[in-house]
Amino acid sequence: MFKFLIFLILLAGSSLFVTEVFSLEIELQKESDRIIESKGWLTLEEHSLREHLQIIIDQREFQNRISVGLMSKNPDDIKLPDNMEAISSNPKIFSMVVTNEFACAPTKIDKACVIIEVEREGLGNNLDEMKNVAREIADKIVADGVIVFTTEFYSTTFQAKSGLSVDEAKRLGEKGSVAKVVYTIHKQPTNELFTALSTMLLSNDIRTSGGFYDIAEKLSANYFSEFTVTIMPLENEMLRQLHISLLCSNEIRELVNCDRLYDELTSGDEGKIDEQIARGDISPLDIMQVENISRSKIFSDEFLPLNSVIQVLILSEEDLQVKSVNSNVIENLQHLGDIQESGWFFISKAGQKIDARYIFGQESSVSKNDLVFSIGPNYGNDIEIKEVEGGNGGGCLIATAAFGSELSPQVQFLREIRDNTVLQTESGTSFMTIFSQFYYSFSPAIADYERENLVFKETVKLMLTPLLTSLTLLHYADIDSESEMLGYGIGVILLNIGMYFVAPAVLIMTVRKRI
Repeated sequence: MFKFLIFLILLAGSSLFVTEVFSLEIELQKESDRIIESKGWLTLEEHSLREHLQIIIDQREFQNRISVGLMSKNPDDIKLPDNMEAISSNPKIFSMVVTNEFACAPTKIDKACVIIEVEREGLGNNLDEMKNVAREIADKIVADGVIVFTTEFYSTTFQAKSGLSVDEAKRLGEKGSVAKVVYTIHKQPTNELFTALSTMLLSNDIRTSGGFYDIAEKLSANYFSEFTVTIMPLENEMLRQLHISLLCSNEIRELVNCDRLYDELTSGDEGKIDEQIARGDISPLDIMQVENISRSKIFSDEFLPLNSVIQVLILSEEDLQVKSVNSNVIENLQHLGDIQESGWFFISKAGQKIDARYIFGQESSVSKNDLVFSIGPNYGNDIEIKEVEGGNGGGCLIATAAFGSELSPQVQFLREIRDNTVLQTESGTSFMTIFSQFYYSFSPAIADYERENLVFKETVKLMLTPLLTSLTLLHYADIDSESEMLGYGIGVILLNIGMYFVAPAVLIMTVRKRI
């Protein structure tokens, strides 16, 4: 039995994505090839790209953040201009950030920023001298501009290194702090930055492989979203990160009604963050207003369970606890067997901080229902795993979008017919397997368009009425055999063909004859 330590996830958060860097180190115990083969385990493969969706619900500071990040150490994934690439060989640079984050230069909120963090150790003892030396180092990097921007010096301050608390920084002295040199640049809307710079910086494979990139593109379209590129030199390489985030904080509330920021993104009541917290049911994809989320196709042919992570972080003044989940719970991350299946891994599942990470295992996508988990007061109970709503057939995407909620009577009726009638026979199960492959090839796009277009949504709702009416026949039918299932099923299909195609065709022909 051999052990090896793998750094599987390096995820960045905070306002600039380098002021609070956290990593999850997982020690996997690699059994011998014989044991792996006997247990049917897949072995970990490697790919430099990682994608991360993070939702932070901070009830203590009354702010919420949604962010999507793409990160890699490979210059073929995220290609930077030469002057930015050069900092990898400069031991004095701790990080460099390009961002249009709100108030990154507090007195010039109409500007975006370039922020270079310089190691404080070795800059000198006199404060003015240290500032001058730090600026000289940073000036050399931005002398010819940054990407496509011309910079203007703004300020130099000192702060704790990213990921360190103030107390930890004090204990480490100079080694625990950096000089933060800030330059201002022309500010552009996030959608324009994302369109221009993602084409310039990201490889074509990343941009055309879907996954979290598509979520980032959708998020960038929001007027209040923020764009950030971060680079951090490591020992022999450099971590490159691109983030799109959406933040609503007290500072922003003073200037704009940022609550409508989330109203634009989370159009349904079930999607709003405050509504979810009040109910105690957390649905990450409801917040994003999507029915499912897929990983990048880059990962489709390899076993890379931890290269795509969905994180929900809840910070509260109350003592909370995860009560139940709709899918698997991963209890430990110690063996290869722990990550063969998808599920939630809770860094902390009780207390004033809930930190949940969804790991895809061998799956390439996850539905909205699978990601739902509930929270409530901490009574010390174990987490209950609930049966996922929708059973083997997944969610009724088009009907859910049309009627506004999975709990609507119409959606519950469709689900009941499917699970309690159709799936109770072999022929019904075979039909649903074929139908689901066809249905889920187009239903997510239709459901998304329903949420964007109210007229289309009402039209779909009207068109579903005949189908719901015809399915009541199955609800009242006494089906005890395969032949009865086939008979009723074929009958309902023919009835719907008549209502949706034959009747309209006859009506059109009759009208044309009279004209």
